[in-house]
Amino acid sequence: MTPPSPRRDAIVQTALELAGAQGLKAVTMRAVAARLEVTPMSLYRHIADREELIRLVADRVGELVRPEPPVGAGWQDRARAWAVAQRRVLRDYPGVAGWLMENGPAGPQAYRLLEELVAALAEAGFSDTEIAHGATLVMSWTFSRVTIEDNAEARGDSDGDTRARAFVTGLETVDHAQHLTAARVGPVLFTLSMSEIFDRGLDSILLGLDAGRSGR
Repeated sequence: MTPPSPRRDAIVQTALELAGAQGLKAVTMRAVAARLEVTPMSLYRHIADREELIRLVADRVGELVRPEPPVGAGWQDRARAWAVAQRRVLRDYPGVAGWLMENGPAGPQAYRLLEELVAALAEAGFSDTEIAHGATLVMSWTFSRVTIEDNAEARGDSDGDTRARAFVTGLETVDHAQHLTAARVGPVLFTLSMSEIFDRGLDSILLGLDAGRSGR
């Protein structure tokens, strides 16, 4: 007996769960079909190809991103809540942030999230150019940092310990007299956690945007 063909939503949901469990790279038509206990060919009645499936998964991930700034929050807290919510969800689906950086918006959810971010800047009185530049900085920082974290986790180095040890070991081989400052600060260069790096970098971006905006 031929197994029934799963509906589109079930296919996307199964692919989403697979991405969460094994990363976006694991999402293939064959792998999703195996989870649904159907033939890969049956998926093509609903999904054109793997590219479309990945795009649908990325958009479904975006649907899960729901920034929750405090009531009455100013633009900085709203932008921070946006970035934090993105990071929290994207880290649950390794590879999606990198895919977004390479491919751009996956679907309607990307534009909902974009509107939330740019609206926060617009309501604070930023010019359109400043809004565009500010949103670009926040988005680029968020997606690039998540991608770095995903890659570190894939290497089994989620806190960057391996990189830190390699750097400090390398410093021991150089002439400290010629690298006075590097030798002194080197051991603490990579002691920040991934979360601290993300938060401090984001704060620096927001402070810079506030300092540079017109009409202050």
